[in-house]
Amino acid sequence: MGRRAEGMSGVRAVRGFEQTMAMRQTCGRLFQSVDAVLSPTNPVISFPAEHASPTNDPSRPFEHIAFTVPWNMSEQPAASINCGFARSGMPIGLQIVGPRFGDVRVLQLSRAYESWCSVPDWPFPAA
Repeated sequence: MGRRAEGMSGVRAVRGFEQTMAMRQTCGRLFQSVDAVLSPTNPVISFPAEHASPTNDPSRPFEHIAFTVPWNMSEQPAASINCGFARSGMPIGLQIVGPRFGDVRVLQLSRAYESWCSVPDWPFPAA
């Protein structure tokens, strides 16, 4: 990290910040035409705990957060709730995203999903 920061110019840092602002504007515009976004929380089910990311490749550290980053960067409220389990027994997350300051809507939709859909109990590890 220190070596990368040494080559970082002020101009490059500001351009990065501008990209964050562009992402915020784009995500905000989406909610002019939709009430909520439902998506998987992650594009992968799981990866080994000792890996830093699914690929364990330092040059590709963020693939597993691709579905959450736009909302985090644009300050949109989001919830991740369990919507089932993979064959491996790992949980699968459903992400519910609302418009900025729409926290109550996200919580209401999360509650509604949980009341409409029956999610099996969490599996217990084999003894």
